[in-house]
Amino acid sequence: MSIESDLKQLLTEKKATLSVAESCTGGLISGQIVNVPGISEYFMGGIVAYDNSVKMKVLNVSTETLLKYGAVSEETAKEMVENVKKLMNTNCAISTTGIAGPTGGTEEKPVGLVYIGVSVKERIEIQRFIFKDKHSDPIKKRNKIRKKAAKKAIKLLISLLKEEKNV
Repeated sequence: MSIESDLKQLLTEKKATLSVAESCTGGLISGQIVNVPGISEYFMGGIVAYDNSVKMKVLNVSTETLLKYGAVSEETAKEMVENVKKLMNTNCAISTTGIAGPTGGTEEKPVGLVYIGVSVKERIEIQRFIFKDKHSDPIKKRNKIRKKAAKKAIKLLISLLKEEKNV
């Protein structure tokens, strides 16, 4: 069974609904989730908010958060996961924001840095990861980072759903 099928089974058991706000994963999470037949009962939708203007106008991430902490931050991931849940009226959500590369990284925020937000009911967890890949091809490396982040995000939500008795 795939992790996406595991997620659908948990959403079914818990009678939960899901929404997704993606930046660096660019729709990969949504794409993986909709590969499972019948998921439309539980998956309300996803927003790819790549540009800050979309994060602000669609997901209501505050200008102050973006200016003070940056798009790639725990604070931005938190606002993304909270606000996509409100926007789509779901009780579960995932958010991702990060630097997939090959450019854009700094010493403080290196390529591969991803913040993943997961939420079930009122509970929110934000985790910081640095995904690495050994490919010399920058496009393959970028895509591997994105795929690793998408897979990890789904696994984190599954873990949180398993901990919740009532959703």
